Amino acid sequence: MRALKALALAALLVGCGQTVTPSESTNAAAPMMAAEERASGGEAQDQAAPSPQPHQPSQQPQDASYLAYTYGVSMELPAANVAGLMDAHVRACQQAGPRLCQLISSSRSGDPESAVSGTVEIRGEPTWLRRFMDGLSGQVGAAGGRITGQTTAAEDLTRDIVDTEARLRASHTLRDRLQQLLASRPGKLSDLLDIERELARVQGEIDSTESQLAVMRARVDMSVLTLTYSSTAQSIRSDTFKPLGDALAGFLGWIVIGVASIVTVIAILLPWVVVIWLIVWLVLTLRRRMGGRFFKRRPPETPPPAANS
Repeated sequence: MRALKALALAALLVGCGQTVTPSESTNAAAPMMAAEERASGGEAQDQAAPSPQPHQPSQQPQDASYLAYTYGVSMELPAANVAGLMDAHVRACQQAGPRLCQLISSSRSGDPESAVSGTVEIRGEPTWLRRFMDGLSGQVGAAGGRITGQTTAAEDLTRDIVDTEARLRASHTLRDRLQQLLASRPGKLSDLLDIERELARVQGEIDSTESQLAVMRARVDMSVLTLTYSSTAQSIRSDTFKPLGDALAGFLGWIVIGVASIVTVIAILLPWVVVIWLIVWLVLTLRRRMGGRFFKRRPPETPPPAANS
């Protein structure tokens, strides 16, 4: 049937004035034959088609490097504008969402009228973080300040990630073998319990290793930026005369403390003064009543006069 169709097609081409070689006739008939085969045997091919293999994770190239970047930006601006700029940066991170930016910490201290300092630490997706850092100069300048320092550091996690992935693949292989052994080789109950315990241990190691790998990959996928804010130094601030004010305010307090110390000393010595005064009064009273006999000093004895010869 297929040969007849091929010959009919060749005859049509000859009738149109074209010379057809046997190879051309075969090539021309090929699409029809393939269509006929698909129509007649499509169902059989579907039944005989192998089931799709489970998706295997793509392996990273051996020369791939995993770097966790850390950035730092220091800025100096008027004390009154520090809080506003900090809040704007925190708000920008929160509005971007946790997929692009995550707020790690934020702290601020000081008096807006004298000196203020603060720190904001965020973790951001590299592209978003790059755009954010590119706009810092304009934001700080609009706030009347300037950028005083920038730092960049990178931690190479390539070896840790590659080793962890290798250990994870080995654990997966061991787990699969243990599962096959548990399913295909029923034996003594003690042997089955040993296999189950080993399988539980391996599964725990897999979970722990996957968690460590996820943390390291998150450090690679999200860079850390630390923003440091400080207020511009002022010659005269609201707290310039604070020590003098504190001294004047404490003047009356020191006087009160001195008087209180004197009163305390008097309170301690007064009972002893009373006791000593009573003892002296009793002694003098007894001396007057006794006529001073026990208190007078005896005169020295004079020798008797010598006899005349």
